[in-house]
Amino acid sequence: MRNTTKKKWGTILSAAVIIAVLGIYLAVLLLPILGETLGDTVLLALLILYSLILIAVIVGVLAALRQRLREIEGGEEDDAKKY
Repeated sequence: MRNTTKKKWGTILSAAVIIAVLGIYLAVLLLPILGETLGDTVLLALLILYSLILIAVIVGVLAALRQRLREIEGGEEDDAKKY
């Protein structure tokens, strides 16, 4: 049981680091949008599109984290070691 706890914490920690880095990068990207009310619309559209892509990556990381935690709970790795 202790081994699965280590696996869970490692999985959660790595996902948290990735989400934190992407979140900081996203905040830095969005600061120009907040500073300018009606700037260049093409630049604004590109920044919004790029921000949506980063949000999609964060959602993907969370989905992978959820799937990995289910695998750890189900003991699929332990079953695979038998073969």
